[in-house]
Amino acid sequence: MQRKLHATVLLPGLMCGGFAFLAGALAQTAAAQSPGSLYGPQGVSPEAVRQGVLGSCYFHASIASLAKAAPEKLRGAITGNLSAGYRVRFFEGPEEVVLPADLAYGRAHSFDRSEGDWVLVLMRGYAQRQVRLSLANSIRQSTMIPAYAKPMALSWLDQSGMLLVAYDRAIRSVVDQQGLMNKSTFIQALAKQLTALGIPATEAAMLSGFLEEKGFFDALAKAVSENGEVFGAYKSLGQGGIPVRVIEAFQGSARAGFVADHSAMVQQLRRLRSGSVAIVAGTFNNAPRADYELADWWVPSHAYSVLDYDDYTQTVSLRNPWGRQPGPDGSFTLSLSTFLGAYESYSYTE
Repeated sequence: MQRKLHATVLLPGLMCGGFAFLAGALAQTAAAQSPGSLYGPQGVSPEAVRQGVLGSCYFHASIASLAKAAPEKLRGAITGNLSAGYRVRFFEGPEEVVLPADLAYGRAHSFDRSEGDWVLVLMRGYAQRQVRLSLANSIRQSTMIPAYAKPMALSWLDQSGMLLVAYDRAIRSVVDQQGLMNKSTFIQALAKQLTALGIPATEAAMLSGFLEEKGFFDALAKAVSENGEVFGAYKSLGQGGIPVRVIEAFQGSARAGFVADHSAMVQQLRRLRSGSVAIVAGTFNNAPRADYELADWWVPSHAYSVLDYDDYTQTVSLRNPWGRQPGPDGSFTLSLSTFLGAYESYSYTE
């Protein structure tokens, strides 16, 4: 099946409301489980998802929404075990490999505070997938690789799980907090990681030199800048991550829209109520009303999981992926009219 991403509009990214939540997240990090337990007491559920100190609200809110809409798909996306390494399966494309050292790194750097390792496993797999897509697109568009050799190069890439682990580790070691990285520094870091993973020196040199070809590093750097949060940057360059891409990775297709189109928004809320639909809503950069700035549920430029809708009472239930604000776990309910006025954009499964 050919992969398609359906989006009705180009949405702004979500920056997770600045640095206000960092102190609270750091204070709660010690309570997070250490690597070793794939699922916590609440299993694959929205309540188990808790964002870390990075601005990854778009990823965590999307995973929490998917955990409500299709928990069996997320559970089925993870195979393997901690000692041998987990594998993450997406709607299509190769599986990604997540090793124990990378989970330990994510925990040590507070990438995620969720119960168990399952969200962090998905996060690392998703990061590697973004690199893989960038490399595959570069191969297809390359004028240096002969047309007859491109299918072989793409097939080799599909079978190179450890290569993506090396890329992920190298990116994390050099990316700055804006999602940017230096080319020469990255190539050196990649060579080091390839050697550390046991890839022969000659092959490692070839893979590092691959990035010297026209356009390859630029495409990779663009993919990293657009998804900087999952690589350890606080935020992406220019605009934050886009939830529709996360939903699409696991569900196959997704759409996006603006809440200002009330009839379309309500239609999706009714779909949410009646079936397995995941919805993520994003707030405005600035509060549309002064009293929102004092509300415990309001964070600007932030992504929230939309978990339920009651057409009879005209209320919408949401959750902050921080797992707090409001307490005790970030869950709250708004009137439909308040929701429609407080949120700017939304993404949803098609």
